[in-house]
Amino acid sequence: MSTESATTDPIYRLRAAASGREAIAAVREGVVYRDAETGEELEPVATVLPGPADGSSLPRTPVNLTVCRRCEQLSPLDLATCEFCGLPI
Repeated sequence: MSTESATTDPIYRLRAAASGREAIAAVREGVVYRDAETGEELEPVATVLPGPADGSSLPRTPVNLTVCRRCEQLSPLDLATCEFCGLPI
């Protein structure tokens, strides 16, 4: 899979019906997605809204954010500077 196709595929929140386990992934039509631990089939339950046009390709989740030491706002880890104050991260 190329990185080009990964960015154009829509991103969905997927859920296993029996266990309730969830994942977020780029989904292609006709492909069956399964939970890596339980083997249950994952079904799309919601589309992930696009983030702000800040240049980050990471979902805005706690593990992908850092606190700026100047303005104390949350910024994506893959940006070189804080999107609020411009301080290098």
